Amino acid sequence: MSQATTQQLNAAETSQSDQLKIGERLLELRKSRGLTLAALAKLTGISEATLSRAENDIASPNAHNLYVLAKALEVDITTFFRTDSVSFGAGLRSITRRDDGERRSTERYDFELLCADLAHKNMMPSKNRVTAQNLEEAGGLRGHEGEEFVYVLKGAFYLHSEQYVPTLLEEGDSMYFDSNMPHAYVAADEDGADILSLTMMPS
Repeated sequence: MSQATTQQLNAAETSQSDQLKIGERLLELRKSRGLTLAALAKLTGISEATLSRAENDIASPNAHNLYVLAKALEVDITTFFRTDSVSFGAGLRSITRRDDGERRSTERYDFELLCADLAHKNMMPSKNRVTAQNLEEAGGLRGHEGEEFVYVLKGAFYLHSEQYVPTLLEEGDSMYFDSNMPHAYVAADEDGADILSLTMMPS
């Protein structure tokens, strides 16, 4: 591996990515492709109002909408979080130190994106904190392309899905499922739950 590549992969501490806002990136990407809000809304199925709130950083887009937007704009999902990501390839690796991931909050949960300095990965690892107390707070059931693995680090939550009764997952429990199936995470109590999530993205 070249010294330049090594420096790129270890540049998180000195990069300006912490100042990057999802809304600013979304606006930049949309305009660079000559798309109006109406055109992007039609392309993604996300309402103009939701897109406008996201671009103005009034409300962060949820994970489902980020996946949809990344596909529609033909970018890797890490593009919304930082500009210095390196495409994954042979011999590369990424290390995220404790509490040093890319942190964001949505109405569904707080999450810390891990190894975001590598783009175009087959897996999207993150640590999430489930805070929604009911299905309405979680934003209802939503699916996205790919497969998903979840492991409960602390606390407990119910995984709601379209095809199964709500399933309680407690500390140490895990589940692997088809994420195309509409689903949602709802905390089992007011303490919430900390989870490790791996999303396998379609190639």
